[in-house]
Amino acid sequence: MPSIVPVSAILPTRNRAPILERFLESLTQQEALPAEVVICDSSDDGETEAVVNKQRGRFTAQISIVYQKAQRTGLAPQRNQAVATSTQPFAWFLDDDMILEPGCLRQLYDAVNSSARIGGVTATLINEAYHPPGRLTQRLMRFFENGQARSTYASSCIGPGWTFLHDADPHGPALMPSEWLGGGCTLYRQEALPEPAVPDHFEAGALGEDLAASLTVGHTWEMYHVRAARAVHDSQGGDHKSNFVKHADQTLRNRYFIMTRVMGKDTLRDMLDLAVMQAFILMSQLYHIRTWQRAWCMAVGWSIAIYKMATQPAHPPRWPVVLA
Repeated sequence: MPSIVPVSAILPTRNRAPILERFLESLTQQEALPAEVVICDSSDDGETEAVVNKQRGRFTAQISIVYQKAQRTGLAPQRNQAVATSTQPFAWFLDDDMILEPGCLRQLYDAVNSSARIGGVTATLINEAYHPPGRLTQRLMRFFENGQARSTYASSCIGPGWTFLHDADPHGPALMPSEWLGGGCTLYRQEALPEPAVPDHFEAGALGEDLAASLTVGHTWEMYHVRAARAVHDSQGGDHKSNFVKHADQTLRNRYFIMTRVMGKDTLRDMLDLAVMQAFILMSQLYHIRTWQRAWCMAVGWSIAIYKMATQPAHPPRWPVVLA
């Protein structure tokens, strides 16, 4: 019989009933199960609720399966709503398109519970693994860090918020210090999380909400990548991904918010770093003819973002309300 750990699984979802059902099935195969699963749903129909009711019978009565309709649509407000109503001392941030390998939660829980100084731990996404940056990217990273070079950039957050993925090599150290944690399969201490847990004003897919939350936790808590906790992120599409203009607009505004309000970087040098980073991203799209259209959409989206930030003096709003 699986053991039950004092964890609330936090699952925002929208119009992806079969994807959610697949996740819940992978959850039942875990060696340790969360005491609570909170599903916050903004779907347009009743299919997701029907899936949740169908899957309830696969969990023991000791596990609370909480289904709630979203008060506001969007990854950020839905995640915050689920966290606010959860009852366990640990919050397990999840995307509904995760497929867990056996032992994933047990590894995460044992790691975060091994020291009172650890605020959050994240899993290995075996299909989204770290690859060493090329020479040009390494030069850019050295520019951001005033000429300093690192032996590895795995799990790092550089300059104005350039993040590198976690190393999936199974033969490395069990715990690797991490400068940021993703939102797809990450376990936090509730007391380490800000209030609200993620920036509530981030729109649609809330691009960067995981970075904002984890950087805030990292101000005062230790964070790690747990190599043996493994999952597959079968990333699904969405309007925020398919609409390149909207994606570019939201990404730049959220990135600026994270850089200035979360990382505290708002000097002229920081603005230069952000401009260089955006220029590098744009030039990388011009490298291939097939991505030129995306580059044009990026430029349009960034122009919209700059206009919005220039004409809305109160943007972005203050977050978090309270720092741990």
